[in-house]
Amino acid sequence: MDHLLYQKYRLQYLREAYLNSDKSCSSIYRALTEIAPPGRFSFHKEEKLRALRDLREAFEGHRHWPLDIALSQLGIDLKDLAASH
Repeated sequence: MDHLLYQKYRLQYLREAYLNSDKSCSSIYRALTEIAPPGRFSFHKEEKLRALRDLREAFEGHRHWPLDIALSQLGIDLKDLAASH
């Protein structure tokens, strides 16, 4: 697995969920569950599946946490996430 691609897709999926939510952890989790997994012949399928699965697991277990704390557990700064869209 290519770690740089994994990080890229993890940020991409998180950004998409963040933009389609009310910015709470539970809402981001719901948005993550609505993202379709990559198709059978998708490029970088392993990295995409792992990124989406890891994000879903992280937010599922921490739906009651403040967003900045949940993001810090993932090593992502809220300012970077909001500024990157």
